[in-house]
Amino acid sequence: MHFVANGCSDCGRVREHNEDMFRVDSEDGLFVVADGMGGHASGEIASAMAVEILFKTLVGCEGSKTDSCNKETLQKAIELANSTIFQDAQVHQERMGMGTTLTLICRNLDQLYLGHVGDSRAYRLRGYELTQLTRDHTWVNMQVHAGLLSQQEAEHAKMRHILVKSLGTQPEIEPDIVSVDVKSNDRFLLCSDGLSDLVEHNDLQNLLAGNGTPAEITRRLIAKANALGGRDNITAIVIDCYDKNWKSKLKSAINRIWR
Repeated sequence: MHFVANGCSDCGRVREHNEDMFRVDSEDGLFVVADGMGGHASGEIASAMAVEILFKTLVGCEGSKTDSCNKETLQKAIELANSTIFQDAQVHQERMGMGTTLTLICRNLDQLYLGHVGDSRAYRLRGYELTQLTRDHTWVNMQVHAGLLSQQEAEHAKMRHILVKSLGTQPEIEPDIVSVDVKSNDRFLLCSDGLSDLVEHNDLQNLLAGNGTPAEITRRLIAKANALGGRDNITAIVIDCYDKNWKSKLKSAINRIWR
């Protein structure tokens, strides 16, 4: 499987600085979004550390990740990122409590793996059907799954942003790691909650299904979230999948023009 992808991050219209971090590596097939928290720049540190550690662990200096990404290696990489951030906060007291979400897609030959902690999200558009691939690790979502809140009540709950799981806030972490079915012409979205909180599912579906390169689509998504208030940092990665390398090279050239 070959990829054409683009990522973009925006501060939004309310926050003074951006604590989101992302990285795109279409050649090696690794895509990561992290939404930091902690204040006083600590969120930026946590999200940057998470992304850096994931890439160093899964790609390294030799760029040999292609056939080494699986559930076990992802588990170890995420655990390393978690423990590193947690230990850093113990050493630097001003960073105590810092943490980050983490959502990533990693390729192993023609198989994709999804790693996830927190409430950033991953979606897959196949044809015109948009499917959310991640579950939010929030208190409210736990109440929904327990049958104590309806989905409509959850959307307006005051505690909907309270995370029950995040990277770096506890010494140990149990991430969600699953294999993901992928077909040629699938389109994936990784995003922080600054996008998914404001842009409803149907609007996400319409924007992702529209014509355009990943670079164009990411800009439209961020513009939509800002038009709806831009209450948080907004980050999006759009990934197009192709089974033919010549298709990805052609699409990549077009995508670069629109960056």
